[in-house]
Amino acid sequence: GNSKTIMIAALSPADINYDETLGTLRYADRAKQIKNKAVVNENPMDKLIRELKEENDKLKKALGGEMPVATGAPGMSDEDKAALRKQMEEEIRAQLEANASAMADMQMSDVDRTALAQQQFNEDQLKLLEKEKEKESSPHITNLNED
Repeated sequence: GNSKTIMIAALSPADINYDETLGTLRYADRAKQIKNKAVVNENPMDKLIRELKEENDKLKKALGGEMPVATGAPGMSDEDKAALRKQMEEEIRAQLEANASAMADMQMSDVDRTALAQQQFNEDQLKLLEKEKEKESSPHITNLNED
C-alpha cells in the first residue's frame, strides 16, 4: 500500500545449499515483480466535505460571473437568454443551499446526532402511546388467532 518494502535474501555459496539458494532467488525475483500503487489515506467524511467545498466554490464562481456560463443557442433572443441565465442562477443557488445543508449535517457532532435521534425516538414513543390510548377509548376488533 503506502509504504516501501525491502527484502534481504540470504544466499549460501556452498554447493550443498544450491536448492535453497535457487528457491530464495526465485522467490526474491517474484517479489521484485510486485508493483504497488500508493494512495493517500483520507477519511471518507473529510474527502466528501472537501469535494463539497470545491463544488461550492465552483458554483459560487459560476454564479458570480467569474466562470463563463452557457448563454444558449446563437438564434435565441435576448429575453430567452436572460430567462435561461436566470434559470441557471436559480439552479446554482439551489445546489449551493443543498451543499451547505449537507456540509452542516456532516459537521454535526456525535452528541448532537445522538440528541436528535433521542428526540425523534421520544416523539415516536409519544405517538405510539397516543394510538394505544385511542384504541382503549374507541371500540375496535382484535384478532387473537392469526390463522
